[in-house]
Amino acid sequence: MNKVAKISRNSGLAGSVLLLVAMAGCGGDGETQVEEPVPTTVQITPGSAMLEFIDATQGFTAVVRDQDGKAMPNAAVSWSSSDASVFTVSGSGSTATVTAAANGTGTLTATSGQASGTASVEVEQRAARIVIVSGDGQEGLREEPLSEPLVVRAEDQGSTAAAGVEVTFTPGSESGSVSEGSVTTDADGMATTEWTLGTARTQSVSVASGSATAEFTARAVSENPIPDLELTSMTLSRDDPGAIETIDIVAEITNIGDAATPATFPARLSLDGTALDTHELTQLEPDGSTTLEITAGPFDAGTHTIQLTLDPDGDVDEWQEDNNASSQSIRVQNQQALGLDSPVTVSSSTVNEVLLFRVYITEPSDEALNVELSGGSGDADMFVHYGERPNHHYRYRCLSGNAASDEFCQLVPTRVGFYHIAVHAYTAFGPSTLEVTVGGKDIETYDVDLVFLDEGTSSQNNIMRQAAERWEAVIGQGADDFDYSGNPAPAGNCGPGSPIANDVVDDIRIYVTIDSIDGGGDSGGNILGQAGPCSLRLVVFEDPASGQRDTINRQVIRGFIRLDEHDVSLMESRGVLPSVVTHELAHVLGFGTVWPAHDRLRNPSIPDKPNADTHFDGPLTIAAFDGAGGAGYGGGKVPVENSGVRGSADGHWRQSVFQDEMMTPFLTGGTQPMSAITLESLYEIGYEINLSEAESFGLSRAGLAGMAMPRGPVIYLGNDIARIPMMGLDQKTGRVVKVIYPEGW
Repeated sequence: MNKVAKISRNSGLAGSVLLLVAMAGCGGDGETQVEEPVPTTVQITPGSAMLEFIDATQGFTAVVRDQDGKAMPNAAVSWSSSDASVFTVSGSGSTATVTAAANGTGTLTATSGQASGTASVEVEQRAARIVIVSGDGQEGLREEPLSEPLVVRAEDQGSTAAAGVEVTFTPGSESGSVSEGSVTTDADGMATTEWTLGTARTQSVSVASGSATAEFTARAVSENPIPDLELTSMTLSRDDPGAIETIDIVAEITNIGDAATPATFPARLSLDGTALDTHELTQLEPDGSTTLEITAGPFDAGTHTIQLTLDPDGDVDEWQEDNNASSQSIRVQNQQALGLDSPVTVSSSTVNEVLLFRVYITEPSDEALNVELSGGSGDADMFVHYGERPNHHYRYRCLSGNAASDEFCQLVPTRVGFYHIAVHAYTAFGPSTLEVTVGGKDIETYDVDLVFLDEGTSSQNNIMRQAAERWEAVIGQGADDFDYSGNPAPAGNCGPGSPIANDVVDDIRIYVTIDSIDGGGDSGGNILGQAGPCSLRLVVFEDPASGQRDTINRQVIRGFIRLDEHDVSLMESRGVLPSVVTHELAHVLGFGTVWPAHDRLRNPSIPDKPNADTHFDGPLTIAAFDGAGGAGYGGGKVPVENSGVRGSADGHWRQSVFQDEMMTPFLTGGTQPMSAITLESLYEIGYEINLSEAESFGLSRAGLAGMAMPRGPVIYLGNDIARIPMMGLDQKTGRVVKVIYPEGW
């Protein structure tokens, strides 16, 4: 018997032939046949595609397999489109690219030998943008059709007119109606509708197709022109005033009508529907506007509604009346006035109750304002703040949170103005005595602990100590001791060579190194030294109910100064070393280095905005700047160096304005005064200040114009701010709570 065995050869062998091998068996001659691979199936990936704009492309891949299911990677493949008017195809071998030509559906075919595979291709344009063709910016009679229709063109992502897409036209409030709200674009991608105006002075129609949008606007006029008063906005200085505080209300008022208002018209302020007072405003021309500023209050404690209404009695004939009023809710806090040397008894039986007090100081003093809560049972915490009352007691300046109800705050100096006191019932407490006094109580001094890691000469070391003593005199009160024993800081984490910190710091520790940095002096080095803080106290509050955590930035704990020994010798010989060291110590205290952490730096020039109007935003610092002659300065106050150069920009006063002041990036002139502006900036990052230590300083006319030129010898202190991360440490636990990176890190 004859048998034929079929054996498929490797499909990758070109030119395979059928081999017959003589076989013996079953009593007769036999042969085995090896079959050549034949393309049997073709599979296209992906199996379908949706193209959303003309000229959009999509790649496809074909896999050819033989009769045994094995891939034939070298098999010849041809590609074809069932409708070249919908899409075209290009490619050879196993890959091809389809290009959209018009909306429609077709089939992509890949053929190899007698085998083929298909994939479906659909082209459906979608609008990527809506282009206004005509009809925008018209003016017409209110409640009448406009003379021109609204016409738009829908375009796909390739900027080709999108035919057959749905476009919606939606009038805005008081903006009338359209003849067709939904329109399908024609072959040119165009859609149109007629617009009948409504009653508003300025009206709009929004156009949309998918995510693509546009807007038509029109102005309505009347046959007999009339005004239309609109209360554009109303803002309150705060929505949580105390019961003895006033609020400032600022309202923007516009005449959006087409005729002038009467010579005068009223605006009425109401509280809970009861009129408080009425203000007369002068005539507004069409499109004219004015600002009304009102001081109102105090109000009784509780929740109230403030409303301002224009033309409350309807005496002015207007287009519409429903845009004449605005209202806001306020929540008035219980609050009590205190006087100096006039103790009051306070208590609370309710946990988490906050009792608010306010005292007004009429005479300034270099001595401390003392606020003391004493006696009684339970646990109360006390918070004291100068100036505008913060919106939460956690953000007050002085935070006294002992484990009882004996609390004490001192603020230096005593300033004219309002001081706010909040007493928080951590538990029920009282009866306790709350008293405010000025002077007469000891103030903890501020101590600067200099640790010399690499000393200079004895005279240089003495200059360092004298500069530290100068700052000890400037800062009016010690900070809370910080204990590292529970969480020691490792060696080297506060400047080169810094040792392990595992003890108590009172009040700041500064590591000093005087060695070679870059050769300095006349040899051409450009880094005199570097300085900066390494760690900052944080006070952490956590609400037990919500778990929300607030962290309050406080004073610096540790920092370092490193000076180039060559430059130090040269600066000592020129008599400027005291100013340089005092300058660098200020950076360690936080001048220019912790401004962002306290949200005081505005519009920084680093990393990519050189010549930005960089400035320090602090009300007391601005007042000191104005007092030094800067009231007429036209830029942001207080101007900060804005060169965009790391290490000097965003961390010094602006040289062209401040000239010889100590905290500019160039030390110039015969003396470098430490101004009240610098001292107040330290107050606004958490230090109590002896303002009597400020030196005389005035801004020049050239400085106010930003055109002052350096005078005399110049010491460049660029790159003196060490750009290192600063650890924010919990005052109670000593643990790292957050890491504060330099601006533009």
